[in-house]
Parts: sequence; C-alpha cells; structure tokens
Amino acid sequence: MVLISVAKKLVNKALKAGASQAEATVFYADNSLTRFTKNMIHQNVSSKTYSINLDVVVGKNKMGSSTVSNIDDKDLDLAVERATKIGKVSSPDPDFKSFVKPKVFKPLPEAYSKKTAETTPEDRAQAVKTIIDTAVDYNKKVKWSAGSIETDIINYAIANSLGVEVETSRTGAIIEVNTKAGADDVEGSGFATRYTHDIGEFDYVKIAKQTARDAVKSIKPQLLPIGEYEAIFMPEVFSTFAMFNGSLGFSARAHQDGYSFLKDKIGSQVFDEKLNIVDDGRSLATYNLQPFDGEGTPKKKLTLVKDGVPENICYDHYTALKDGAKSTGHAVPKLSRGFAMRGAPMPQNQIVKPGKSKISEMIAETKKGVYISRFHYVNPIRRDKAVISGLTRDACWYIENGEIRYPIKVMRFTDAIPKVLSKIDLIGSKSTVNKLSSVSAPAMKVAAFKFTGQSEF
Repeated sequence: MVLISVAKKLVNKALKAGASQAEATVFYADNSLTRFTKNMIHQNVSSKTYSINLDVVVGKNKMGSSTVSNIDDKDLDLAVERATKIGKVSSPDPDFKSFVKPKVFKPLPEAYSKKTAETTPEDRAQAVKTIIDTAVDYNKKVKWSAGSIETDIINYAIANSLGVEVETSRTGAIIEVNTKAGADDVEGSGFATRYTHDIGEFDYVKIAKQTARDAVKSIKPQLLPIGEYEAIFMPEVFSTFAMFNGSLGFSARAHQDGYSFLKDKIGSQVFDEKLNIVDDGRSLATYNLQPFDGEGTPKKKLTLVKDGVPENICYDHYTALKDGAKSTGHAVPKLSRGFAMRGAPMPQNQIVKPGKSKISEMIAETKKGVYISRFHYVNPIRRDKAVISGLTRDACWYIENGEIRYPIKVMRFTDAIPKVLSKIDLIGSKSTVNKLSSVSAPAMKVAAFKFTGQSEF
C-alpha cells in the first residue's frame, strides 16, 4: 500500500469522526546499520518502521494530535479516537486559521540513490574492513577504530482535508569513525563523520587516514589555560554554530516568542561580512533534501545571511499567518508528538558559502589559538543572546606563531555565537555535509573564542 493512500484514509476517518479539518503524515523508514568497535563488527541490524501522525481540528480552532506506529485499521482508528478526544478538551488556539492548501511541487528523484538503497550488509562490512585496515596500517601507534555505517530509505507522505496529497522518497548514508592511538594514559583520538544521500561518495580510505592521523597527533594531550584564543573550526564544529543559529535566530517561532537573538536585527550587520548562508531543501549538497516541508509546502532556496547580514526568517504555515506572511517551506516533519522542535520552523538544509583558504593557511595565520575538530554535549545557556556552552572532543591542538605545538585535553567553552562569528579571519575552500541540521559547511578561522573550563582527560 502506498503511503499517500494511508494518509488519505486517516484524514477521511478523522472527518467522519467529527473533525472539521485533519492532516496526516506517514513515514516509512527502512534502516540498516553496521557498528564496529576495537576493530571488530559487533552489531549488524536492520529495521522497517512506520511513524504515523494525525493532527485534527475540532470546531473552529481546538487542536488534537496522536501518533501510532502501524498502518492497520485498528491503529489508525486509535489515532483518530485519541486525537479527537484531545481536541475536544483542548483550549481554543486563536492563532490557528487552517491547514495548508495544496500547491504544485516539483518532484526530486535525485534524492533517491539506487546504490545506497541496494547496499548490502556485506558491502558495509567490506567498508568497515577497509577503514580498520587503513587505520592500523597508517601508524604502529594506532590501537583500534570504532564507529558505524548506516543506510536509510525514507518514504514520506502528507495528506490533509484541504486537498494536500504529496509523497516522496529519499535515501541517506551516514558514516562515523573514531580512532584511538597510544597507551591508555596518553591516548589520542581522531574523529570523522559524513552524511550523503549517495553512499558512493564516501572515500573510506581518506576518512580512515584522517582519523588515524589525528589520533596519532593527539597522543599525550596537555592542559590549556582558560582564556580566549583564536580558533580554527572544522566543518563538524561550524555546523554546531549553524544549527543553533537556525533554532535560536532564524526560526519564526523564536521571533514570535521573543527569544530570538536576531529579533529586530534582520537587515543589520550581525556577522562578519565574509559569512554567507542559504537554506536549500532541494540541494544535493545537503543530507535530508526533499521537495516539500512537513506540511506539504514546496521547498525553495532562502537566503539567511548575505555578507554577514541576516535577511530572512523561516516560516511554516502557522507562524506565517500570525505575522501576515507566507510560509517559506520550513515546517519540521512531524515524526512524533515528542519531537523536540515540533512546531518550530527552522532551516534544515543550510549551505555555508566556502572561501578560498586551506587549513594549512589558517594554521600559519594563527598566533595564539586552538584547532578544534569536534564539539560534544552543546546546549544553549541564554537563548536571546545565542550563548552556548559545551565541550571539545577528540583531536584538538594548541597553535602558536603559525605552528601546532601540542594536543590539548578536553576544554569547556562558553561563548555567544554572534560575537564569535562577528570576526571571521578565513573560510575554508572545501565543504562537507555534517549531521547537525544537515549543514554543508567549510572550515573556518575566527579571531576569538572563549574557554571557561578544563578537564583532566
């Protein structure tokens, strides 16, 4: 049964049960995963799952929602029963007007890779072997590698009572590798992650060599004094800034709720003029590309930052109506009622414009700074100022007078994103797609980044 027929059936059931409007979202995911640790595969699993979400309107503007994980009539009826019961006892939402009306969208067949879809457990196992062998052969100090390779096939459909009927398919491939080198008490660590819709784009040898090299170079890390330093951010790191930019700055909900750090600053110089970012849900340069958003509105390119100036914010249908605007196609897909960012439109396919610099040039231009390959456990501290705090992780080095001096132990940072990105020295010439909000980003060197804590590991 195609997903759109399930979505339409669910909408019709809701209308017959007394809903004035209804919207159904149906996901089907075929996921396969191979995990390895200490140079051995320890898990090889696959799963095929449904996630069905139903939103209903009772009367004019009383809302109810429910999710189930099966497309049987019994489960669909249960979703309708729950959603309508919730809607009947809910307080009216004066800001709700209606669900989205149908719009013509252009399909995106290139989001589906046959090579990814047909990847076998044996293919993933061979890739793991290549990674392990390459890392071990790189240097005798390398101990082991760990990580995972995942392939996904996602089918997604939306129907509502106003006539929206959309469906699409896409594939995805994810690789993460962590390599350790040296004795336990002086161990070094290297990390790499890549996301793509086409698994054929992965260069396993290159990824393995990178993590092995970084692990060896990180042996015997030293404490770094707390303070402010120049910083070189690898793409994985910069994607963290882009993710929080999206949720804390460019989301219409953040503006309407009063906590956006860009409130009243759209059109003003906030970032360094070197920074340019667009959000393009149809771009093959991002990971979770698709032709329409979580409400069925067609995706299109939206400029977020031009020469350091924020230009637009991201709307879904609900937030757009509150501001008398139009949806920009940034409704987050409704995977479940508990999804953290449900109801908060935001950029989901950011592309940061590359510069012309090499990493070696960034290092050479650093007088007193830190090379950071990865962040860990990052959280917002003050949303209206976009202050975030977290830890460095894996390969990080102290740089002095254009030379890497020594690897450093884990550091805690606390800093404001607008301040950090207001003085960008150099931007890398190559981009990679990273998992946080499907950001395609290059490396970047900034003038100042604040460390507020140390660790002994």
